Amino acid sequence: MLNPALEVEDQANTAPVVVAALADYAAGFAIGNGAAIQTARHCLIDALGGGLEALREPECAALIGPLVPGSMMPGGARVPGTSLELDPAQAAFCTTLMLCRPARRRNWQTPGGAFGALLAVADYQARKAIMEGKPPPRVRDVLAAMIKTAEIEGVLASEGTTLHPTRIAITTIVTTQLGGGFSQIVTALSYACTDGGMQIDEDDRYDIGRRHWARADTMSRAVRHACQAIAAGSSYLAHPAAVDLACKRLGAGSWSPRQPFATAIIEQLAASREAPEVAELTVRFNSAIDRHFPARQAERIKSLFAAPERLDDLPINELLAALVTNGAR
Repeated sequence: MLNPALEVEDQANTAPVVVAALADYAAGFAIGNGAAIQTARHCLIDALGGGLEALREPECAALIGPLVPGSMMPGGARVPGTSLELDPAQAAFCTTLMLCRPARRRNWQTPGGAFGALLAVADYQARKAIMEGKPPPRVRDVLAAMIKTAEIEGVLASEGTTLHPTRIAITTIVTTQLGGGFSQIVTALSYACTDGGMQIDEDDRYDIGRRHWARADTMSRAVRHACQAIAAGSSYLAHPAAVDLACKRLGAGSWSPRQPFATAIIEQLAASREAPEVAELTVRFNSAIDRHFPARQAERIKSLFAAPERLDDLPINELLAALVTNGAR
């Protein structure tokens, strides 16, 4: 019987360049750019503020909940602004739906609702780590994951891949969040690239609800693919035909991105924003917090976000716990 470790190493050595580049960037690139982290933090603030406002819309709130009524998962992933604890895939759907829903405000979410999946997976991982006596991921880790998601999405979009870049980006990063190595990333990508799913047409401006539902579905599917790849284990290798098909769907068998994966996309976003816009999104966020939470809880939440260094070092499970409500949702 072959050594599984040698099989994984052989797969890494023979994988097409683009897949290897995605895996290496997701697992090995360190985000050391303070301005990039700051911009990602602004995106998180904007996303959460808009998401809390979206929960006030009946057509959005009606879709926020477990897939099967009553099927909660105590200790699972929490949905901000609610009392829900769900499996990570459904939590990713619900959170993405509320974060993407607002359409009448300036949008800092260039990465397109990636926080829906990233927060759900990070909260699940953090709560699991606490139970196992391990250090939980922190807010800074989620911000770094968002930067990488935006980078992969932007670079692949510029390369003209035949699949929607969001699906590839979030599947890659979420698999890494869950502790997956090269083999699991390849396996998850093979699932994502062969999954039909609902395509997101960014030009389909007349149907806002459809686009938001499709984006949430994409994030949920990405989490599911990542979880399935992790469950398969490091000794499981995706069938070569599936990997080959995934690479073809990505664009070609051996091409490499014309620009390396780094932090260029988030830096472009940072350069396009001015100080008044940052102040404006902070005001909107504070107003949304005041409307959604009791006064004492709202003050605690606003104090967390008013201290960036403290926020970045906060375990992600503590941030999600601060955003829990005691209502029906």
